Amino acid sequence: MGLDTVELVIRFEDAFGIAIPDEVATELTTPRRVSFYVISQLNLAEQTACTSQQAFYFLRREFVPALGIHRTEFRPTSNLAQLLPAHSRRRTWTTIKRKLGDTALPDLVRPKWVFLLLVLLTIAAAVTAFVATLFLTGSREAALFVAIVVLIGIGRLGATLTRPLKREFRDEHSHAGDLAGYAALHTPHSFKREWTKEEIKQTVRQIIIDQTGLEDFTEDSRFAEDMHLD
Repeated sequence: MGLDTVELVIRFEDAFGIAIPDEVATELTTPRRVSFYVISQLNLAEQTACTSQQAFYFLRREFVPALGIHRTEFRPTSNLAQLLPAHSRRRTWTTIKRKLGDTALPDLVRPKWVFLLLVLLTIAAAVTAFVATLFLTGSREAALFVAIVVLIGIGRLGATLTRPLKREFRDEHSHAGDLAGYAALHTPHSFKREWTKEEIKQTVRQIIIDQTGLEDFTEDSRFAEDMHLD
């Protein structure tokens, strides 16, 4: 079982709140087999309930007291940047994530200008190192090696130093409704106690799409042979 498949199995475990033993994981070679195994591990319901709606109510119960707002202020269309002030956003977000689980909410990100500046400075440092080493040694191989080392080193240093600036929401996670969709895909076991077979199949498919970027597959497509996951 390759790394792609291992990461996919971990996503299934996180989403459904189940453990998949290694000996079982090696047998889960198609989406259908995954669905059948998950079905065998969960409580089944006969009626379908909207997972995104359940996720929203789950999040509202946590966010309203944490933010000290009225429940009517937390709506699917509510702008998260307005609900969480920038000066305390990182602290508040971290506190809620710890309570809900690290995978229940997306990470905050750096402002776009910080990200672009970091990229430009890293590239500039690598180019400078390449030119300087080439001038001093006359060896393109040595210059390339030094440039790569500088690129990795400066990139990691910049990422570490700018970590406290991670206070922004991604565009696709800017509203409360977006968070419900995220939680419904990543940790539905946090709020769902019963599943229908169709909900399980659809969630398995959406997790595969989200993790691999592949959409052209069937329930019987093999992860390795047909989808080329290592």
